[in-house]
Amino acid sequence: MSMNRPRATDRPAPLTVLNAHIAETSQRARQQMASASVPPDASRWPPLRSAERFRETWSRVSAETEVARAEQRAPDNAGPLNSHRLVLHTLGLMRQLSPEYLQAFLAQAETLLWLEHAQSLPKALAGKAVASKVARRKK
Repeated sequence: MSMNRPRATDRPAPLTVLNAHIAETSQRARQQMASASVPPDASRWPPLRSAERFRETWSRVSAETEVARAEQRAPDNAGPLNSHRLVLHTLGLMRQLSPEYLQAFLAQAETLLWLEHAQSLPKALAGKAVASKVARRKK
């Protein structure tokens, strides 16, 4: 009995079909971006509006949450010129007057803290390496 069943090699594998679809869709997107006169330094794919809205909302909520947490940790009996209290008061005013500026300010402050930490990390690692060499020599 010989049936005319298609062989597995006669039709493309599902992964091949998927790859062809992705390549075709990518080519169409590139052509659309080229016809829309996108500057050459722009990213390959246009940003998703929903992702931008999520990023903005997350940034705003994160800034408000951080300021609220900092205010909760404020010293109870701090004097009027206590630096910690003054910074918290300033952040609270910033939140009320211009939430967008607060977001930008906190983003810059976090970046500076990250850079400071990244800069001190190699020094700390170098100090540990020297200490381990000294410990090995003493043995």
